[in-house]
Amino acid sequence: MENEKKTRLTLYTFLVVLKILKMLRFSGLIALILVLHYTDAFFPLMPGDHVIPHHMLRVAHTNKFVAFSAGLTQIATLHASHNDTVPYDRVFLNMGGGYNKTNGIFTSPRTGTYVFMYYALAQQNKQLQLDLYRNDDYIVGSYAHVTSDYGSVSNSVILGLDEKDTVHIKAHTDDYLYGQPDEIYTSFTGFLLVPDEGRTQHGSHGQAPGQGVFLTPSPNKK
Repeated sequence: MENEKKTRLTLYTFLVVLKILKMLRFSGLIALILVLHYTDAFFPLMPGDHVIPHHMLRVAHTNKFVAFSAGLTQIATLHASHNDTVPYDRVFLNMGGGYNKTNGIFTSPRTGTYVFMYYALAQQNKQLQLDLYRNDDYIVGSYAHVTSDYGSVSNSVILGLDEKDTVHIKAHTDDYLYGQPDEIYTSFTGFLLVPDEGRTQHGSHGQAPGQGVFLTPSPNKK
């Protein structure tokens, strides 16, 4: 009932603003943009939709926002047997102070849903297999091997993190990364997408507690 009142009020506001703007010979589209900018009640939500409230979006303009980006400026040989982590040593951005360039590990300074991306270039004629971990749990991986050339890998993922959770990129086998101070092809980036919605809220594998994993059924074979 309250949502209906809010929607009606928004429609009424839109019509009033549209009429005023028409009188001022402005496009009605501008009125729509204004209304959508200041309220999310214009369109009714469908089941399953998730709208980020404006007060959450404003976190980007506060000291609570978290974002980092770092690159590799050296040739590196990593060994899975040594539990090696990629040492991204040049920090481009570290808002929130979560990334540690000494060990290549990001530690979440606050609970939330985060986006992570990584890219890497192998040394010539060498293999490269890297895995992204949340704490001690494997999440996603990547592999490349190009004969007589440079192979590259990349991957990305959205993860719920609790405060103090860690994310890092590890060697899967013996891996050979290429990098130079003036040639940075290997990078690791992450940022806070939605605050306060972390791993605990979404369960250990990302889905909300009590929900299963939804799979698309395969076509019936004839």
